[in-house]
Amino acid sequence: MAISIDKVEYTPDPIVAGKKVKATFKVTADAGVASVKLYTPDYRTLEAHSEGDAYTLETDAPYDAPPGIYDVTVVVTDKNGEVLRKSYSIRVG
Repeated sequence: MAISIDKVEYTPDPIVAGKKVKATFKVTADAGVASVKLYTPDYRTLEAHSEGDAYTLETDAPYDAPPGIYDVTVVVTDKNGEVLRKSYSIRVG
């Protein structure tokens, strides 16, 4: 079964320490999507919520996040238990 993450966007770009950040993901899975999670560099696990084939999450960036480029991992699990993991870079300004 195929799982795909076609588009990942976050606003604002760059992320501002201590402020809200919104991430959206376009996700498809032949078997249907069971969950979409984002793992942050500070070891938080955030669950995205469905809006059609788009998934969205909002959170506060850590107030003490130093400027730089960081990797986050998006993990999609389909309803058959298959998993796709992809890493993306984000920028804190």
